[in-house]
Amino acid sequence: MGVASAGATLQPFFLEAPSGRLFAVHHRPADPSHWRGNVLCIAPFNEEMNRCRSMITLQALAWARLGFGTLVLDLHGTGDSAGHYRDGRWPIWLDNLRAAHGWLEQQPGGCRALLGIRLGALLSAEFHSSLASPEVALMLWQPVVDGKLHMNQFMRLRIAARLDQPNLPKESTASMRAQLAGGSTLEVSGYEIHPELVASIDAARLAEHVPAGGAPVLWIEHVSSDNPEASLPTQNALAAWSAAGCNATLQTFTGPQFWQVHERVVNDEIIAQTTDWFLANVAGRPS
Repeated sequence: MGVASAGATLQPFFLEAPSGRLFAVHHRPADPSHWRGNVLCIAPFNEEMNRCRSMITLQALAWARLGFGTLVLDLHGTGDSAGHYRDGRWPIWLDNLRAAHGWLEQQPGGCRALLGIRLGALLSAEFHSSLASPEVALMLWQPVVDGKLHMNQFMRLRIAARLDQPNLPKESTASMRAQLAGGSTLEVSGYEIHPELVASIDAARLAEHVPAGGAPVLWIEHVSSDNPEASLPTQNALAAWSAAGCNATLQTFTGPQFWQVHERVVNDEIIAQTTDWFLANVAGRPS
């Protein structure tokens, strides 16, 4: 039985995948007769995933009111899915998305769009590129453009955590990468990461995964009021996509960067922008 909320029904379940059982929650329209299609949400990783849950839930509710379900998945080794975080691998996670997409294709309206957030945006872009389907839209919230830079930023959390522990040896991203090169896992902020996963993330570049031509694509990025232009890496990635035939819509927002804040933070501007774009570019298209 699903759990009813205002405008939506939440259906938690375990999805069978080659890597093991994956915990999933399907937010679906409260009125099944209004069910028109579905979105697959690829959440951020590590602590950013927890910080984004409220935003994901609110966006799923907005889509449910339009007649669209949203599947939120814990990838292998994360959340309540099978495995430990050290078991996570990029190819396994791509296989998890294939299993989730296949399940959604069996639901009313099929899978109409992907929503990727932060590093999940990089994973979703690669998966979307492999689908090569112009019928599936791609939406990205504050996407990671360069996987290696993202990993370096993540490793610095471990450096910062040791600043007030003078009894521990000082570290650098170089020393942590040397540990990984030796085949050892690396623990950062309670997450134990395997060298193979780090290597895959290091090699990932968003510009290299061009969405299918004709597919609606939305890219939402945070800017400051002092500098309303999108970052140079974003501009370069979008230019590479454009040269390859993909014309993405870039929208910007200000206000709370919810993926960075420890307490629950909601940015209504992103929900409104995403919902309006979805209504114009996905909901109105034939399935």
